[in-house]
Amino acid sequence: MIEVEMKAKINDKMEALEKIKEIGGTYSHSEKQHDIYFNSSDKDFKKSDEALRIREIPNGEEFKCILTYKGPKLDSKSKTRKEVEVEIDDTDNMTEILVKLGYKPTAIVNKVRRIFKYEEYTITLDKLNQLGYYMEIEYVAEEDSDIEEIRNNIIEVFKKMDITSGFERTSYLGLLEQLE
Repeated sequence: MIEVEMKAKINDKMEALEKIKEIGGTYSHSEKQHDIYFNSSDKDFKKSDEALRIREIPNGEEFKCILTYKGPKLDSKSKTRKEVEVEIDDTDNMTEILVKLGYKPTAIVNKVRRIFKYEEYTITLDKLNQLGYYMEIEYVAEEDSDIEEIRNNIIEVFKKMDITSGFERTSYLGLLEQLE
């Protein structure tokens, strides 16, 4: 799948929530996400613009765990990239497998995510303690989709909410690394 995604810095959380409602976005749910990022000595994902992570999401008394590979960005205007995900049963065992294969845990990103649906898009309002609030709009596309058209449609959704600046292509991991 191709994840066509754009993200913008949000200064007023309440205003952003109101704008989502005004355009007809409907609240789905909220979740706390705990992401563990991995890197390797023989391939630097930062340089190749890729990512490998395990995401833990509380699900009742258990955790939903997802191993994700994100390929390099496919254009210069958005965060569009190929993404491959698989649900896993055990974070500790998966981490051990990755370590045995030469990957090392390198960073942790924690966020609270409010998830909304609007037409065929997912809109999220994310809070990261050190970074503040961001809004992401995402569309999951097939490999042969017109990415530019989808990206332009996402920009139109942002415009409907009067968000025309603050766009950011850098991942949360990259933004947190810039603070160090």
